[in-house]
Amino acid sequence: MMLLLPFLVGLAAASPILSEVTPFSTSCSPASFTNITHFTLLTYKIETVTTPRDNGIQGPSQLLATFAVQNPGSGDTYVLNRIPISTGGGVWSTCIAGETPLPGELKRCMYILERRKDGRVGFRFQWVCSGSGTPLLFDATIIGNMPTEVCTPVSGVEGVTQLCELDEKEVVLPVANIYWEEGYTG
Repeated sequence: MMLLLPFLVGLAAASPILSEVTPFSTSCSPASFTNITHFTLLTYKIETVTTPRDNGIQGPSQLLATFAVQNPGSGDTYVLNRIPISTGGGVWSTCIAGETPLPGELKRCMYILERRKDGRVGFRFQWVCSGSGTPLLFDATIIGNMPTEVCTPVSGVEGVTQLCELDEKEVVLPVANIYWEEGYTG
């Protein structure tokens, strides 16, 4: 695994802070990440939501994604619930809170989603752990191959007209890099 300080600096400059007050996870330390090779994508759901216009004609559509990603080092599962996503593939985008707030453990969150054959799915997470007393800021990039999406039309309840899920129940997302910084003060 590579430890990349330039990545952290670049991500910090490019990403807005998503959480001012973050509870520290007490279950991780640098030692808990030395043998971590992957995170696991447990949930993947993309909804196409269409808003009807006053005249009854179908209005614009929006894509909302629900992801659950398990962090084996801290034991946390980060649930991103119905976050609006961009349709442009291959570009890192900031996670934006959807109907529910983003997980409090996360200081920053970005995703990449290429919804095509041979595409990729990945995340950049930044979280804080108290470790052995000194707060640690962890930063990880996890990215893997996009499994086959299975999309089905739905009845339009709450405006949802299409639902896409993955053919596989759990997806391994290899760790591209992970970094930590001691003495995090927020």
